[in-house]
Amino acid sequence: MKRLIVIMLMIIIVCIAPFLTFDYVSRDGDFTKWSHTVMGYDHYKDGSTFYLGYDLTWEGIGKPTLEKVEFIKKDGTIVAKDDDEFRIKPYIAKTKNIKGLDEESVLQEGLPEDLIDVKNHQVDKDVYLILAVQYNGTTPENDIHLLRITYKKYGVTQRREIPFDEGVIMDDNEN
Repeated sequence: MKRLIVIMLMIIIVCIAPFLTFDYVSRDGDFTKWSHTVMGYDHYKDGSTFYLGYDLTWEGIGKPTLEKVEFIKKDGTIVAKDDDEFRIKPYIAKTKNIKGLDEESVLQEGLPEDLIDVKNHQVDKDVYLILAVQYNGTTPENDIHLLRITYKKYGVTQRREIPFDEGVIMDDNEN
């Protein structure tokens, strides 16, 4: 009887171990933001679009494939495509030539060729995220608070939230 119990226990361990290992490997990893760029509130007043760059690093097992990047305001709402205040389009840059530039400068320097879509981009280690931001609102205190990255790794969809405490708008009245 003891022998049967030991054999059954070994079978259970051998069957469960791969699932636990897969769960750990598929969930291991995180994105870290190393730089932050903001533009003054006055820059956005004429409806201009600014390209802001952020250094991110993937630390973990495997290479995640990005699905989407979402932006959450301080009031908890997600910036939608038809948002009245913000229009934000995320890109991945092949080089780090854009730190904080207006749209006209980006076009003049031919930098749009450097930008690729976020969807289905496979992250190796370092990634340079560019946000094309247009702000039409009047309440800069309801700025971007969180950046939510949705990605797939080994077929499992994951989400990571990166604090954006500084937002994308520097309220000139705070200085």
